[in-house]
Amino acid sequence: MDERQWFTDQVLACQTGMYRLAMSLLRNPEDAADAAQEAILIAYEKLPDLRSRDRFRPWLMRILVHQCYAILRRRTCSQEVEQTADNPAAQWEDNQSLWQAVNALNEGLRSVVVLFYYEDFSVRETAAVLGITEANVKTRLSRARKCLKRALEDDYESG
Repeated sequence: MDERQWFTDQVLACQTGMYRLAMSLLRNPEDAADAAQEAILIAYEKLPDLRSRDRFRPWLMRILVHQCYAILRRRTCSQEVEQTADNPAAQWEDNQSLWQAVNALNEGLRSVVVLFYYEDFSVRETAAVLGITEANVKTRLSRARKCLKRALEDDYESG
């Protein structure tokens, strides 16, 4: 298999996770799509720099995180994503209350939860993608679980 085909196959395997991660950080479908496209373009241009093909997914996700942060820096005001049936983000999970609780987390907790639980990244890979320590990943996961537990309990009691 030639390098272009391999790259295409890898990107296709990562596309849902890329969009989910970008949405969790940006909360805007257009910005998420833009960040994913930019990340794919940068990854293709820098493919010769990839040391190991086994590390493609975390490498691509790290590029995506950098693109998301660049978009966040360029924003003049934050925009909330409307949770409608037309929103692709609303179709990611069968359990909407869980996804809504995850989406309500602050950016630091949300990105760790998405990478660890939704994308099945290890603590080490999550730390590498976000550029934080493994201890920080564990701390954020712990805080996120507490927040999610409270939010889901409140939702259950009120619903």
